[in-house]
Formats: sequence, structure tokens, C-alpha cells
Amino acid sequence: MTDLRARETTPPDWDGIVVELVEEERVVGIVYLEDGVVMAEFYPDADSDPWVFDLADLQRVLDTAAAMLGVDQPAGATTEADAVDRLAEKFDAAAEYRGEGDEGFYPLPVALAIAAQADAVGLALVSLEGFTLVDGEPVPVSGLRADMADAHQGEAWPTFRAACNLQAGALLERWVSRTGLVVAMEVGDSDGERYVL
Repeated sequence: MTDLRARETTPPDWDGIVVELVEEERVVGIVYLEDGVVMAEFYPDADSDPWVFDLADLQRVLDTAAAMLGVDQPAGATTEADAVDRLAEKFDAAAEYRGEGDEGFYPLPVALAIAAQADAVGLALVSLEGFTLVDGEPVPVSGLRADMADAHQGEAWPTFRAACNLQAGALLERWVSRTGLVVAMEVGDSDGERYVL
């Protein structure tokens, strides 16, 4: 983890709050609202090189900055439950198989798209399991099961979400070479609720 943090300020030449992104007392960028959209600007360092940050740490600070600006939810979602519903509706027809409780089993390209969309709407991908379909029924594939929620339990929500989604994306990328694989997935919200897709 870096020393990156968010600091609220009200510059005289701005109309409203600006959140400075500060690393070791140097302002490395700012976050502000422009026409209701959260914008982030990053400055080069003293040598005109780009700053480099740990992704989970940067996500944590950007989420903090958005909250300081009064933005509590992902763009376009009124609640996390709405985000789950929209995610399920968007990919429902792409399931290769539906199991008990309407659990979806998705081809890998669809699973990768779900992972990207879950992150975009502010949800955490908390569980993955790989299966093959044998005579039309899902059979678990040994070694292709991960519960990211257990691995990142106890972390603050923004860090938890970023870490889960990063780990899930990396696992799915490794699984891509397996032909005939389908994936069952669960997403989670900031209240710790889990939803089967």
C-alpha cells in the first residue's frame, strides 16, 4: 500500500469542492464533479514521468474521493440491488445452462464480460467455480474453484471490491485456455450480501 490519500479542498478559482490526490505531501492529481460526472486528472511527477500506484490502493482513494464529493453509488445504479438485477438481466440469456435456484453457468467469454461489468457497477465478484457439461449436466472441474471473499475478508469495501475483482479477472484469464468450460459466479455488495448470477 502506498501513502496515497484524498484531501478535500475548495480552491478559489473552482465552483465547489475539489479532492486532491496526495502522495507523500505532493499533489499528484485531483478529482472533481463536472456536470454530475466524477472526473480525475493526474499530473506528471517532477521528472514529467507518470505516477505509478497499486491498483487496489488507487481504487480505494478514488472511491474515497467520490464519497467526499457526495457520490455514493456507481453511475446509473440507484442501489446495489438494482445493479445486481441489471447485471443478471443483461447476461441471463447468455447462460449455457441453468441449475438449481436459477444458477447460471456461463461460457468463459461471457464470464469475463460479467466480471468487467460487475466492477463497473460497483459489485465484487466473490466466487467462481469452473464446470464442464457432461450429458447436459454441470460437473465441477477439480482445482477451478475460488472464493475471493474469504481471501479478502475484513478489508474496507473499496479495497475488498477492487481486490476481489482483480483476482477474479486474473483467474478467468488463466482459465481461458480450457475448452468446454462454463463458470458459475456469485457477486457481493457492500453489505456482505451474496447473489448467484
